[in-house]
Amino acid sequence: MRVKALVVKPPNRGDWDFGDVLAVARSEGKKLFKTDENVRVVWVHESPYGFVVLIGLGCNREAGCKREVSA
Repeated sequence: MRVKALVVKPPNRGDWDFGDVLAVARSEGKKLFKTDENVRVVWVHESPYGFVVLIGLGCNREAGCKREVSA
């Protein structure tokens, strides 16, 4: 599994919630990995600078893997 870290700083508005932070992290993760595949949020921590988010691409044994079966 490949992992990258992001800092997501939400705007200082009342209509942003934790789900918005996760959506931004996934969207930016797709851009960083240059893929259309889904990326996983592995870890999130709130800091004074925003949310530190680890995103991952690929699979690991803990989460399991879906493999395509060729005929």
